[in-house]
Amino acid sequence: MDWIGKWRNQYGSILNITGQANGKIEGYFQSAIDETTKGQQLPVTGVYKDNLIGITCAGGDHLVTYTGMFYQGKMETMWQLVASETLTATEAGEKAAKKPLAWWQSVKTNADTFERI
Repeated sequence: MDWIGKWRNQYGSILNITGQANGKIEGYFQSAIDETTKGQQLPVTGVYKDNLIGITCAGGDHLVTYTGMFYQGKMETMWQLVASETLTATEAGEKAAKKPLAWWQSVKTNADTFERI
């Protein structure tokens, strides 16, 4: 399976896999929606086995891992995001401040579909 190239998910975020060798993947991820890292090229590293892939990316105050497979011409993934803090304001119009998150608030899980572009 050739993973090298640009992949776009349903929200417009880009995963650009620039290297693939000996079961390892490298490249960068550029979020189209995350306010803390939007537009930044964040390094990704990962592994692959045939049509299976797992990658990790860190940026802002969070770390995200994608695990998935190439299926019917698309990269179907599940992801988990872990964040240590969030930005919040006590009232409308006030400046937001960082607030530590409890463990149960820190983890989000969802699915993304990436298509080669």
